[in-house]
Amino acid sequence: GGPRLLDVEPTRAACVLSSLQAGQLVSIPEPQDSIMAGLNCGTPSLVAWPDVSAGLDALLATDDAWAREAMRALAGDGIVAGETGAAGAAGLLDMRESGELGALSDALGLGAHSRVLLICTEGATDPEAYRRIVAGG
Repeated sequence: GGPRLLDVEPTRAACVLSSLQAGQLVSIPEPQDSIMAGLNCGTPSLVAWPDVSAGLDALLATDDAWAREAMRALAGDGIVAGETGAAGAAGLLDMRESGELGALSDALGLGAHSRVLLICTEGATDPEAYRRIVAGG
């Protein structure tokens, strides 16, 4: 098959997941206080919703700890990704470690020879937080 699309959002701001489960655009209660600040949304974009709701093959809500781990892993490969930019890698790490990988792998058609494209939407927009997180904080 062709490409599959996985969306990753913070557990504490999982408005797309909530909307998909409801079958319509919904707002979730505050607070949306993830370190993945660019994804701290309580309501999906009205303009993007028709495409998002029809275009995803799978969706995963992940915790901030995985974003931190992903930032460190990416930094180890020379990639500077801020908290939001690391969300895709965070989702993959979360799937692998939580046991969700099996079910999502099946849904996405992932196998041993699959290639994964991660889209990083943010560099180190908060240099101090970036240094602290990458150093292990």
